[in-house]
Amino acid sequence: MARATDGERTTSEDSAERGLLDYLHILWRHKLVIALTVVVATGAAVGLDHFRTRTYQGTAEVLFTFQGTSGLSSSSDLSPADVATDIELIQSAPVQAAVAQKLQTTAPPFTATEVGTTNVARIAVQSTSPDFASAAANAYARAYIQFATQGYIKSQLAAEQQIQTQMLAQQERINAISATPGSATSPTLQAQITDLAAGLTSLQQQLGQVQLTTAQGASAGQLVVPAVPDPVPVSPKRVQDAVIAGGVGLLLGIGFALLRENIDDRVRGKDQLEQLMPGIPVLGLIPVIAKWRDRKKPYLVARTQPRSPPSEAYRGLRTSVQFMALETPTKILQITSPSEGDGKTTTSANLAWIMAEAGQRVVLIGCDLRQPRIHEFLGLPNDVGFTSVLLGEAELDDALLSVPNQPGLLMLPTGPVPPNPSELLSSARTQQVFKSLSAYADIVIVDSAPVLPVTDAAVLSKHADAILLVVSVGMDKGRDVVRSVEVLDQINASIAGIVLNRAPETDLSAYYHYGYGEKSSYKGKPKDDMRPDAPAPTNGNGKVAHDLSPGPLDAHVEFVKNLPAIEDENVDWPPMGRHAKVAPPPLSDAPTLFPPQTGDAPGE
Repeated sequence: MARATDGERTTSEDSAERGLLDYLHILWRHKLVIALTVVVATGAAVGLDHFRTRTYQGTAEVLFTFQGTSGLSSSSDLSPADVATDIELIQSAPVQAAVAQKLQTTAPPFTATEVGTTNVARIAVQSTSPDFASAAANAYARAYIQFATQGYIKSQLAAEQQIQTQMLAQQERINAISATPGSATSPTLQAQITDLAAGLTSLQQQLGQVQLTTAQGASAGQLVVPAVPDPVPVSPKRVQDAVIAGGVGLLLGIGFALLRENIDDRVRGKDQLEQLMPGIPVLGLIPVIAKWRDRKKPYLVARTQPRSPPSEAYRGLRTSVQFMALETPTKILQITSPSEGDGKTTTSANLAWIMAEAGQRVVLIGCDLRQPRIHEFLGLPNDVGFTSVLLGEAELDDALLSVPNQPGLLMLPTGPVPPNPSELLSSARTQQVFKSLSAYADIVIVDSAPVLPVTDAAVLSKHADAILLVVSVGMDKGRDVVRSVEVLDQINASIAGIVLNRAPETDLSAYYHYGYGEKSSYKGKPKDDMRPDAPAPTNGNGKVAHDLSPGPLDAHVEFVKNLPAIEDENVDWPPMGRHAKVAPPPLSDAPTLFPPQTGDAPGE
């Protein structure tokens, strides 16, 4: 039981750690937005402080004393109520009038607060002048002391006057009894005189005590800390305001990042993709092709930079496909994506090149009949192709083209764009083309249209042994990926796995960067292994991948001749005109077929 508890605790801790890492990854993805929010908030605070008027503060501290005692000895006798009363006296109209007379101007506003639990009050005055602020604070302190002292003295003088009146009345009574005839011999009158004399003596003592306390404890307080001019303004506090604004900006930036993350469900990485599609493996992680800057120009990184991290990523994808084929024989591999611009065409072209490089006989078919582009990556024409064969305007062996500098790769371009691609792809002749190609090729790679915009990919899936779904980080939404899988599942399509395009660095394995630099020795001229007279490619262990004697071109010609003929089929399709048969271009002209290999990776 203890082990189970420990295991549950470990699982909980791992889950909490993963959750924290997920949040950190979210914040890192939105680091620019967070940083911009902090900078804007801090800049706004600094800018506002620059235009705000500087305010200075003068502070004086007054010690309240218990009047009637000498000095500070009995200051602790004041109760909290006494201190509160004295603070209210500072705010009284007579004190304000005295301050105005002292400063020769209207009394400025102030604050008076008790310092802790002591008998000390702090008087603070703010002004645009440090000298005026300190002078006003001292004026309030002195005005209060003077006002309270004078009030105490007046009350003491009134007490003295009252005692003196009582003494005078007492003395008059004594004199009246003494003047009565026989008072000297009357025991009763003598007793009255004695009592009155004792009362008179007591009044005299009270008068002396009042006069003594008035002289010793007349002061109501002491100015213990006088205010001095402070050159440092209390407002605006630029450093403090900048720090506070930066903190507020950081919180706002984090809140905005989390809100945006919850609203925006675009795929961000491998973990999120596996959570969306738990039953479908991620077979490949393709990083961004840094050298591809112009998205309008095709760029075959497997040919131009064979030792770059993206090329190694495609080799990893090739390995995954080969292992997948061990369990499920795969002759026709369809590559599609949820939406356009996800990189399905780029993946198709590079994977075909990499597989042919390993010695496999590969046929690459352009089946994106809406926006054909696969031929551009290999520098081949598109006037005759797949649609030409389906319409009977060209023979399959004439439509197939040899790929320059890659003997193991043949390509069937898309051909002219038809008006109804879905109907054409669902014809029986399409099935015959795939059957003929798969009979002689090791693998047929099909570049198809996206799943969601049109039904072409779903129609083609019935001819494919396996489907690779290319998902692009930062472009595809999670709900679109889920919907694409649902569409393919509804027709029982075999989804072999997912290729994560533009994978973030956090998902990429370390071996992508080990020993593989971004530099390429290809400078626009054919490398040694790309020349027409170059030796046949090897499979990595020094052996020739395939015996293509008497030469690469002759081998392809023989391969094409051995393709089974496609039976004639009546296609319900308007005539499009006969295309001239396109012979494989000579290898000597290969360098001129490739467009300039520069620019950034386009979506496709």
